[in-house]
Amino acid sequence: MTDGKNIDGQYFPVSHPGWGGFAEELFHHTSRYYATAEAFLRNLTGRRTFAMAGYRAEALSPAQRAVLAAVLAEGPDRERADAAVRIVEAVCAGSGEVEPPLARRFPPVSAQAVGVGRAEPHPALHRVPADVAPLDPFLGLAEGLQMPVAVWDGHVEVSLHQLATHLDSGNATLRDNLQAAIIKLHEAGFVLRNHPHLTHAEARTISGD
Repeated sequence: MTDGKNIDGQYFPVSHPGWGGFAEELFHHTSRYYATAEAFLRNLTGRRTFAMAGYRAEALSPAQRAVLAAVLAEGPDRERADAAVRIVEAVCAGSGEVEPPLARRFPPVSAQAVGVGRAEPHPALHRVPADVAPLDPFLGLAEGLQMPVAVWDGHVEVSLHQLATHLDSGNATLRDNLQAAIIKLHEAGFVLRNHPHLTHAEARTISGD
């Protein structure tokens, strides 16, 4: 568990790196680019009708925020994604309650358990083979999809709208491979940034190619 974050005097565990910027959308501030997080959760849970329209992280109740922090403290999988979806749906419905089974499965993490004042790295969820750079799977898929990608200084710039569309593809293998590639990017410390209407020429210039 990593060093805790203090939010209004309450400590929460830092989100697992596998969630990347999706944790920000779910826990801190829901931006207009939430569609990528929405598609990520939709694919991970298999709930193809899930929608985040109307969700605002700022509207989380204290109980919901505590449980969501516990959910995000470990790497993304179907169970944790489903828990996040259920919390999102409760917020969208105007409820500040947490379902009892959910609260029991993901109890709030105490300040002592968070380990305030010490930092230990999260274990990687996906082990990347030594001969495969973390970027390679994502860039390979992007090339096949004709999706421009620019990489610089730890940032991966891409049209998040276009990325969300591919995460919602009718091709299940593509969805799964793209999702796994995104998680590997996150765990390697890369940050996805939105770059609307990015062209291949702009991507080459930004990347220094």
